[in-house]
Amino acid sequence: MIWDHALWHWTSLAWLVALVWVALYLIVFRRAAVHGLRSLVLGASLMVLAFVSPIGVLADGYLFSAHMVQHLLLLLVIPMCLLLSLPKEKMAQWFENARLDRAGRMLSHPVPGWVCGVGAMWLWHVPVLCSAATQNAGIGCLRDTSFLLAGLAFWWPIFAPVQRYRLPPLSGISYLFSACIGCTLLGIYITFTTITVCPAFANPVDRLHVLTSLYDAGLTPAIDQQLGGLLMWVPPCSLYVGVIISLLCRWYSNTETVTPPESPGGYGRPFSTSAK
Repeated sequence: MIWDHALWHWTSLAWLVALVWVALYLIVFRRAAVHGLRSLVLGASLMVLAFVSPIGVLADGYLFSAHMVQHLLLLLVIPMCLLLSLPKEKMAQWFENARLDRAGRMLSHPVPGWVCGVGAMWLWHVPVLCSAATQNAGIGCLRDTSFLLAGLAFWWPIFAPVQRYRLPPLSGISYLFSACIGCTLLGIYITFTTITVCPAFANPVDRLHVLTSLYDAGLTPAIDQQLGGLLMWVPPCSLYVGVIISLLCRWYSNTETVTPPESPGGYGRPFSTSAK
């Protein structure tokens, strides 16, 4: 069923958005490192996947679980790829500007980023808003844009291209751990509540004539909501744990190298605590 032509939205505007991202990146950062371009292409590819593939088609009023996958890509994965693609040297030059530096420092504060990242997911799963965004294209576009912007704000204190805007490793760990708790609570609520979290998915209109196949596969609206809750619960925390491990490695590598007081001759030098 996944290869059914009806389940692919080949005319989606996501193609245009992805191509504009790549084109602007190549124009602005002509000498960007290869790994930065790879991160951007990955983010652009996931953008296309989120809207062109069956994920995007089924998220449009058919499966709450597909809707959840799409939103996790928009909120967590794609913004992270975009930030990781930014060349550090070029961005450091840009943020020498006083206004940009002020904006960078504001974004580096953990509270706004945390509220944007966790709050956006909670807000758009209020039943009336969730249904409205699913049934109305304009509201849906607003929701998707807000996810991307909220994701950029959320990841900025962790992956900002300028080092001074990043949280210290231990603070970053607390930031991500608390975000994991926020996603877990929402996931538990969606998984175990008897309330229909997004009524638009309770009685979908079978425009593509695929509901019989979906229900035969066991994806009834109740089971679909439980699956969506699990997707809200497990993958985000797995991602957070992966980033937490990277922060722990960074913190450990920083503590491995210390600088002793200068010797009388003034030639103090760094040394490894593991040196014999």
